Amino acid sequence: MKKLLTFVYCLGISAISFAQNDYFFPKKQLNSAIPTPEQFFGYGIGSHHTRHDKLVEYMRELDRVSDRVTVQKIGETNEHREQIIVTISTPDNIKRLEEIRKEHLTITDPSKPMPDTKKAPAIIWLGYNVHGNEPSGGEASILTAYYLTATEDPEALGWLKDAVILMEPVINPDGRDRHTHWANMHKGDPMVADANDREHNEVWPGGRTNHYWFDLNRDWYLAVNVESRNRLAFYHQWLPNVVTDFHEMGTNASHFFEPTKENAENPLVPKYVYKELNGRFAKYFEQAMNEIGSLYYTKESFDNFYPGYGSSYPDLEGGLGLLFEQASSRGHVQESQNGDLTFGFTVRNQLVNALATVRASLVEKENLLKHQRNFFSETIAQGQKFATKAYIIGDANDQSRNRAFWDLLLQHNIEFYHLAGDVTENGSTFKKGKAVVIPSAQQQFLMVRSIFDRPTTFADSLFYDASAWNLALAYGLPHAELKGAFQKGEHITKTDLKPTPTPFTKSNYAYLIEWTDYYAPKALNQLLDNQILTKTSFKKFGIGGKEYGYGTLLVSVQKQKITSDELYQKLKQISQNTGVTIEPVSTGFSTSGIDLGSNSFQTVKKPQAMMLVGGGVTSSEAGEVWHLLDTKIGMPITKVEVYNFARLNINRYNTIVLVGGNYAVLDKPAIQKLKAWVANGGTLITLKTGTEWAIKQEIVKEKLREIKPDSSRNKARINYEDLQASEGAKQTGGAIFEAELDITSPIGFGFTGKKLAIYRNNNTILELSTGAANSVLVYTQNPRITGYVHQESLKRIANSAAINISYEGNGRAILFSDDPNFRGTWFGTNKLFLNALFFGSNISSGGQFGAEEE
Repeated sequence: MKKLLTFVYCLGISAISFAQNDYFFPKKQLNSAIPTPEQFFGYGIGSHHTRHDKLVEYMRELDRVSDRVTVQKIGETNEHREQIIVTISTPDNIKRLEEIRKEHLTITDPSKPMPDTKKAPAIIWLGYNVHGNEPSGGEASILTAYYLTATEDPEALGWLKDAVILMEPVINPDGRDRHTHWANMHKGDPMVADANDREHNEVWPGGRTNHYWFDLNRDWYLAVNVESRNRLAFYHQWLPNVVTDFHEMGTNASHFFEPTKENAENPLVPKYVYKELNGRFAKYFEQAMNEIGSLYYTKESFDNFYPGYGSSYPDLEGGLGLLFEQASSRGHVQESQNGDLTFGFTVRNQLVNALATVRASLVEKENLLKHQRNFFSETIAQGQKFATKAYIIGDANDQSRNRAFWDLLLQHNIEFYHLAGDVTENGSTFKKGKAVVIPSAQQQFLMVRSIFDRPTTFADSLFYDASAWNLALAYGLPHAELKGAFQKGEHITKTDLKPTPTPFTKSNYAYLIEWTDYYAPKALNQLLDNQILTKTSFKKFGIGGKEYGYGTLLVSVQKQKITSDELYQKLKQISQNTGVTIEPVSTGFSTSGIDLGSNSFQTVKKPQAMMLVGGGVTSSEAGEVWHLLDTKIGMPITKVEVYNFARLNINRYNTIVLVGGNYAVLDKPAIQKLKAWVANGGTLITLKTGTEWAIKQEIVKEKLREIKPDSSRNKARINYEDLQASEGAKQTGGAIFEAELDITSPIGFGFTGKKLAIYRNNNTILELSTGAANSVLVYTQNPRITGYVHQESLKRIANSAAINISYEGNGRAILFSDDPNFRGTWFGTNKLFLNALFFGSNISSGGQFGAEEE
């Protein structure tokens, strides 16, 4: 029996505590031996923002004083904040959690007997605060945990008997604390409701995102960030029946609960989820909100289309995902069109819907359990009947990228296998050991479909987020559909993810590293960090019976600052660190193409990179660059506040990155300073609207493909209420397109095929450059592969430039119309960015340097 009291809790509940409980839990029977949040924190919920560490302390205190609660650490964030799961149920259920978990998983396996749905508990996952500056959910988690621990209400006690409640109080601890600190440090006494007050206007990048400025609510499917990976590992141990996702929205809104917008449902999810389960649960949310007199709405906005939200991912795992959106006070109290909106009010709305979710889940328990069994039975049956019996995928030239994709599949518990032998399909040969086969007939068939599907027709033209998410294309891996019987090799597990670089012997002449390997840039960065002279090949060549492509790295033994033995040891260490294979050669004489002493091998300069961040800059794109270089390359990049640019000595940098943004803070002298830096030999890399800005400021001479105004006087009239939908449909919210790459350009080094899939979610469109070889990547005539795009936008995208190189004096600008690093998952295109970073200074308007003289 856990210790129930400390002396302070015996002192009773203060008058304010009574007021707190009257506000949040009117007429509820609560055990006074359980510390209220106010007794523990020293302030009432809603009067102050609770730091993440204090929230965790309170959950652990509930664990200490009550047999209903247990707290489990599932990981840590980048900033070393704990990720926890709070499990709440009856003491008997808590004692046999592992038994319950294993029994519950039999529901998801149609080959095993179905448990008794009357006796089996429902598994309810309450998830909060995925966006750090949407804090009402995190505060509501405190109150929800308190109530379920302290309740003596007969109905709630029945909930605990028939359910295991898994609570993730804060999905994004780093972002939450960023916002918590901001709100508390600017809180006035008396509080200031004026929306112009600093409390309600966070500085860049705000608290919405995690440490690397990623939106974790898009990451369930992509599994890029550590928070998501920790969660998914735990999630798949339980496969809950119901999952909540508590958010906030604009201050002038009210409260939203599902169902979402019509025609905005994921087509792979059974209609029963949307038409039946969502409708049934909505009645409980309606009742809960009516009882406290809060306004709400449904059906008008948001969607379940993209599978990577916290409210949509569970729908593909046999559960029911539920989205809640609460108008935000963005501080402690703020003016709104509905009157002053207090933090406590927002918390209460989230609280009552969390409890309504538990209530609904228990009423619908048998339906939920039967749905989960039917879901997996039908999913496996669909896979068995599906015309594509399996998918085969893998790149013979890049095992590192293959392993990254395998890791993604394992995150989603997808079953897949090595090839039993080489397979040729649709003219492509997939090599054993370098490709895998993914059967359709499996529990995760719908997730497999999501990864490979290419939809082009849609019931709606407005999307809250992406309309395409084919991860096979994102990883840039060759793949094919197998329509007939296939053979499976060994089952792939986590042990297959460990890099196994080929051991190599010492050379007294030179070493080669193929640039096709995804982690070759990481190896190059370590070579340059160790001051090892490294060159890259601008032409193909063959040596030692092997052919090498553009970008191959050459490390000669001569001219190094260290001995040949020291060089060999360093290279062995780099190979182990990166998984990259290093090949020794004993001669510089090629069997085809250039020799190793050719001027077509150019010395690579170490990038000294700087990126502008801060007000006006798109934080997500800046975060993607930062995350890529930190986690994939191990290379630092200096992040400079855009406001500090004018007084910064930029001559210490040879590369400057401008991601999307307006850069309005840079005045004419600052623009001239940047322009002069480029002309003096610098490399400027721009993305999306950063590219637009550079063109409009005449830093470069390229042109945008502008929208031609419709001058027709007979343009059809539309109703005012349809205007937003009409204009919104013209936006490219997120689709995948085909482009053709010049693989002989340093920007194209390491790519073996000319056709490339690109993700686009903007309308920045570049005209082809006037320079014959300056448009390195160009959209094809019929570029759309998958996703929604308006026909007018599609016409403008066709045959436009995706990457232009603009030469200015002794320098150059490398202009991307898109984001090659999108959400940290576009392994197929982020090498384009890395090539610009590492090889930018080697690019000149006359082609390769060092042409021979006769």
